[in-house]
Amino acid sequence: MPTNANRTFPADETAPTPQSLIGAMLPFLRAGEFEPGSRLPSERDLAERFAVSRNTLREALTTLEAMRVIERRPQSGIYLRDAASEASLDTLVLEADYDLPMTADHVRELNEFRSIIELQAISLACDRGSAAQLAAIDAVLDTTRLRLAAGCSVAEQDAAFHLAIFAAANNQFLLRAANSFYLASRRRRERFFADPDNGRRSFAQHCKLRDAIDKRDRLAARKLLGRHLGSVERYWLSTLPQPESTKRTAR
Repeated sequence: MPTNANRTFPADETAPTPQSLIGAMLPFLRAGEFEPGSRLPSERDLAERFAVSRNTLREALTTLEAMRVIERRPQSGIYLRDAASEASLDTLVLEADYDLPMTADHVRELNEFRSIIELQAISLACDRGSAAQLAAIDAVLDTTRLRLAAGCSVAEQDAAFHLAIFAAANNQFLLRAANSFYLASRRRRERFFADPDNGRRSFAQHCKLRDAIDKRDRLAARKLLGRHLGSVERYWLSTLPQPESTKRTAR
């Protein structure tokens, strides 16, 4: 029987769901105790560690395997996959849903990925975007303007604006990748746009991006977007905890 020290869930939670179990297992798997490729504890041991039934555990493992977090090998056991080289974008969404912390390297690489796909998307939007797709961008900006005037968050409108650019690129695979990114960054956007000043600055930049797309000016659009994405990256890096060595130097 598991001891209280092994419990991951509140004592009054008698029937954890597979989803809540995934939320407990992800930090456990990413804590560094297990190297990529190493064998994890058995189903029995994991069930005891997290104080859950074997059925609940198996459902959670099935999801983690589908997301390429783990691999189950018949007659061998459960193995941890390499998150950097094997996990899918859906895994990123899953980890973000549970608000797992990101390192500075993760922030930089995620923003690098975003820059690669979004700079290409806005170039294509300048070339391929239709009048109807530009009208969709305008509709998002109109809603953003109204919400800012009412003092409301524009986190959802920010994602909608950028996804409308991807839609105007007329490439379904770019749009699919963007959907995963914006789902994964949902919680961070909510925190960012809790500050009304961030919403106003972002809206002003979005309006300039819209005008560049309307003029089909690829060079201006890419330059504006590069600045926009760079400011976002600097903001998120500034929110990360500083290493102790950096703190001592700053003093």
